[in-house]
Amino acid sequence: MESLEQLEQYLSQLLNEHQELMQQIDALKEENKRQHDQILQAHADLHHLKQEHNNLLTAHTILLANEASEENRAKAKQRITNIILQVDKAIEALTQ
Repeated sequence: MESLEQLEQYLSQLLNEHQELMQQIDALKEENKRQHDQILQAHADLHHLKQEHNNLLTAHTILLANEASEENRAKAKQRITNIILQVDKAIEALTQ
């Protein structure tokens, strides 16, 4: 009889530990999702900042066209071409 009571205690203890572990798993899943969302946002911010940096480089080269090197002018021209292509693709996507 005593061993049956001990078994019930152990089983109860195991169930409690299982519930605690399941709660920890849920909390870790939530934390994982939050951090994943933060990483995605950081990547989006980085992409936006890179685009902004390229735009500023292009504007700077255009403003200082007389002083810009041939290499910088070529890069600026390529960036402008890329911007135009992106705008064209966006317009095409909107018209479909």
